[in-house]
Amino acid sequence: MSGEVLFGALSAAVNIFLIVAVGSISTFGGVRRDRSNQYQYGNNPEIGALENHSQQEAGSGPRGSTPCYRVEGSGPLLIYIAGLDGTGELFFKQAPALARSYRVMSFRSRDYGRFSYEDLADDVAALIRDAGADRATIVAESFGGGVAFTFALRYPDMVERLVIINSFARFRGRAKIRAGILLASALPFWATSVVRRTANEVALRADGVKGEDRQRFFKAIRTVKRDDYTQRLKLIAKLDVEDRLGEIHAPTLFIAGQKDLLVPSAREARLMAALMPNATVRLIPGAGHACLLGDRVRLSDILAEWIGR
Repeated sequence: MSGEVLFGALSAAVNIFLIVAVGSISTFGGVRRDRSNQYQYGNNPEIGALENHSQQEAGSGPRGSTPCYRVEGSGPLLIYIAGLDGTGELFFKQAPALARSYRVMSFRSRDYGRFSYEDLADDVAALIRDAGADRATIVAESFGGGVAFTFALRYPDMVERLVIINSFARFRGRAKIRAGILLASALPFWATSVVRRTANEVALRADGVKGEDRQRFFKAIRTVKRDDYTQRLKLIAKLDVEDRLGEIHAPTLFIAGQKDLLVPSAREARLMAALMPNATVRLIPGAGHACLLGDRVRLSDILAEWIGR
C-alpha cells in the first residue's frame, strides 16, 4: 500500500472516529432551566448581566415554542447558533467582548423528537421576535451553519448579517456520516467514554484551549444524550443547500480554521463564498474545529474589522 493510499485510509478512519468521538460527547442531553444563574460567559462577571429566559422547559414543550435562551450586553441583536452540541454553552470565550457592542443571545437548540433544519430555523425566528427585534446578526458554528442557511432562506428579511464558522452547505463525506450514525447508534455509550474524553482532550489542546476552559467544556457536556446527537447527524447527512446559496443576499463572513481535522473548512468556505453575491472569507492559520474556544480567534475584532471595511 502506497503512502498516499495509507494516508487516505487513515484520514477516513480518523474522520469517522472524530464524528463519533468528538461529536457525540459535545451534545447535551435534556434541556434544563439554569435556576442557579451561576454560569457566566467568559471570566469577567462585570461584562453584562446574564439573564435566563425560560418561557417553558425547552425540549419538553410543543413545536414552534421559543427556546430557552440567555442574553448578555446591549446593542444590536446577535444570535449564536451552536454546533453539533446544541447547548449554546460553548460561546463563553467570545460573548464577553461581543457584549460590549451587541445584545448577545445564546440558546439551547431543540433536542427532542425528529426535528428538521426548518424547525430549528423557525426557532431562531421565534427568538428574534421574542427579543422584540426585527433582524439579527447570526453567528453559526459547524452544524449551526446549516441552520443559519435555512433560516436565511426562510426569513431573509430577518437577517442583518451571517457569520459562518467552520461549516458547510453540503457535507461531502456522506459515507463518513452514515458510518458515524451507525456507530453512534450501535455502540454502548459508556463503552466509548474514555475514548471520547481523550479525543476531545487532544482536539481542544490542538486548538490551544487552556486547562480551565477545557474543564468548562467537559462540565458543559456531561449530560450528553445520544439520540439528539444522532438526529443532528442525520440532518447533516441530508443537508444540501449549496445550489441555493446564491439566493442569500445578506452580507456573509466565512471564518475557517486552516487546521480543521473534522471539516475541510477552508476549502468549503472558499467554495460557498464563490456561490454567494456578498460573501467574504477569513482564514485562521493554525486554528482547528474548536477555534472559538482557543485564543486564535477573537470574534469581536474580526467582526469589527469586517463591518468597518
